Amino acid sequence: MNKIVGIFIVFLFIGVIFIIPDCGRHEKVSGIRSLQTNSGQEVWDTSGTKRVVADTYLDRGETQNAILVDAANQAVLRLTGPRVPVKAGSSFSFRFDLRSEKAIGDIFKASLEFIGREGNSKGDSLLYSISAEADEDHPGWTRPWMSYTRALKIPENVTEVRIKVSVSPARGKVWLGGMSFLEGEGWLAYAATFSSHLGRQPQDKYVYTAVRNIEPMGVPQPTEEEKKSGLLFFERKGMVGAWPYANPREGDRVELLYEKVPRGTVAPFVFGVKALEDLSGVNASLSGPLAGKDGELKTKPILYQGRYVATRQESSWSKIFNIRTRLLEAPQAKPLSRGENTFFWLDIPVPENTPPGVYDGEFTVSAQAHTSLKVPFRLEVHPVTLPPIPGDYTLGMYYYPPDDPALIEAQFKDMAAHGVHAVSLAGAFVEKSPAGAIRLDLNRVRQLDVLMALMRKYGFYRPTSLYVADLLRRLDLPNKAGEWTEEYKNLYQYAVRLMDDTARQRGWTRLMFFAVDEPANDPEHMKLALLTHQLLRSMKGIKTICDLNTPGSVEELAPYLDAIVIQISSISPSTIGFTKSKGLQTFFYLPALGSSDVGTDAAYHRSIPGWFLPRSGADGIYYFAYQAVEKDPYDELDGGHRDWCAAYPAEAPYYVWPSPEWQGIRRGIEDLRLVVLARQLIEQCKAGPNEAARQRGEEARAKLEGILNTVKPSGPEVIYQLHNELETYASEKWRQELLGEVSALQEAMRGK
Repeated sequence: MNKIVGIFIVFLFIGVIFIIPDCGRHEKVSGIRSLQTNSGQEVWDTSGTKRVVADTYLDRGETQNAILVDAANQAVLRLTGPRVPVKAGSSFSFRFDLRSEKAIGDIFKASLEFIGREGNSKGDSLLYSISAEADEDHPGWTRPWMSYTRALKIPENVTEVRIKVSVSPARGKVWLGGMSFLEGEGWLAYAATFSSHLGRQPQDKYVYTAVRNIEPMGVPQPTEEEKKSGLLFFERKGMVGAWPYANPREGDRVELLYEKVPRGTVAPFVFGVKALEDLSGVNASLSGPLAGKDGELKTKPILYQGRYVATRQESSWSKIFNIRTRLLEAPQAKPLSRGENTFFWLDIPVPENTPPGVYDGEFTVSAQAHTSLKVPFRLEVHPVTLPPIPGDYTLGMYYYPPDDPALIEAQFKDMAAHGVHAVSLAGAFVEKSPAGAIRLDLNRVRQLDVLMALMRKYGFYRPTSLYVADLLRRLDLPNKAGEWTEEYKNLYQYAVRLMDDTARQRGWTRLMFFAVDEPANDPEHMKLALLTHQLLRSMKGIKTICDLNTPGSVEELAPYLDAIVIQISSISPSTIGFTKSKGLQTFFYLPALGSSDVGTDAAYHRSIPGWFLPRSGADGIYYFAYQAVEKDPYDELDGGHRDWCAAYPAEAPYYVWPSPEWQGIRRGIEDLRLVVLARQLIEQCKAGPNEAARQRGEEARAKLEGILNTVKPSGPEVIYQLHNELETYASEKWRQELLGEVSALQEAMRGK
């Protein structure tokens, strides 16, 4: 914490359960300690507070006092601080710790009253506000303990300030912990050091709010070997909670990193090290090849080091950010301050011809002037080979190709290696000549020739969704459907027919056309979507598709579509049932590296293609996006919205740095292949003559259905479930259970 210079620090403590009917101004209330300032002690004005309850929480192993505001008890918390002198133009940070459980209504609100030289109030400035609603899919706002830091500058002609805080949920529970108001930037200053944007644009430190996840547990005792190395080792599968100061959780302190995988997959080993003292030159490497009793594993492992980035916390357009590992890059020596972490990820591809068995290896992690820390790991190759994804499923990415041909090929190779085999592209390839005639845009056609050749090379054989919103601009067509004449309609149809014929003649994948993205967001957009898709539907052989984000828009546009891509938050059994009844191919879409409402780690994203996709009944997924950035691709805070990057640009020979989420998507696609294999074997057993095999097939079917039925069937439900209800590594547990079933099915078919 920064030292206070002529300013106060607020600490909120509770001692006992109390009920307050409406306390008078500055009346001391049992259980609430005084407000500390540089000039002495003041007490909170608690007028309006009632039925709040004392509680505690842990932050970095130390017990902190908190207040519980339970709506079931009609509890309300209202606090007003005293007037405190401040200096205009100086910087301050307001910090508060908060937790909530299925809360709705006014969860938290803090404002700062500005007071001028004459002692008159100059109005309140909102410091921070959290409110939430609930429906059948969203039970309310649930968050673990988090520490928020809001930075601000004191305006001119302000000499004093006063903080006002209220917590009054209509339902659920809210816990309020420590609060402080400090000169300087507090934790925000530390967080900003991880963002190149905030480093270049210091004024933006007074726009954003930093969030620190509160780790409740303390640091475990290091071994003698760890003490000598200066490093504490712990596992962190999928980079879950890969924060700068995350502490090992129960189960993270393992003696041996262990992965059991089928053949034809990639085994990931993920771990972190915490500095026990200030260290320089921390680095990691593989000690040697993996070896088993039958020899070395024939593979080319890739070791990555995690890089921290400031990333938007609540949504894609949020001004709230936290710090976590956002990409994986080549290891390099780096300093670590005491208590700070760095994380590593090792990919070990397991070829399909790998002999089953156990293979052992070892990492070496070292810091300058310290002994090396040896980290053992073990890979068990299961005697199961996963099949490719069948035509029943489409796994695609929204793709915006760069200019460099070598980079484009590297990106297609990377997508294929992660199991993706379809893309959604943007941009029409016709234009108007100076004389007004419609002709092919040959530069765009040549670009698509390159892309389509790579799609053939890497197995992207699914139809290609083509977003042609720019067709209106290219043909000088109106943006409002009511302004379209018959001439405009004929022009539009002619252009689409020219593009479709060109694709067929050049041997491209089939094109699916759409001109309006998420039309339900605007009534005029919906009218335009209806018009253009009606025109497309009337054309023989033309395939139509549209991205939709509400159930109502799905029903309205379904008659004019061949395929539909629905936002995950609108996926439900009723929506899927409706689109299937209309004979539509049905996909859903979600950010590959999105905001917190759709996951922030590899473990979450693994569960979506692996288990939610086969549970939902949809035909596939389109992730947004492989790379879609504003300005600096490594900076998520330098534009109007965050960046969406499954993989980040890198220099040759790497070309791409994967994100943890991208690695998780690959794991999920492997899980989907395992589900497909299990279904194939179950049907083969049930159709065979062997009674024991038929019985085993029925048992495996029940097991698989039990796993899939554990997953909620709708998008909003599964998002909440994966964040708040299921254990972090549920997908890994299900994979191991299903691997056992597949082995038993194979043995039953062999008559064993």
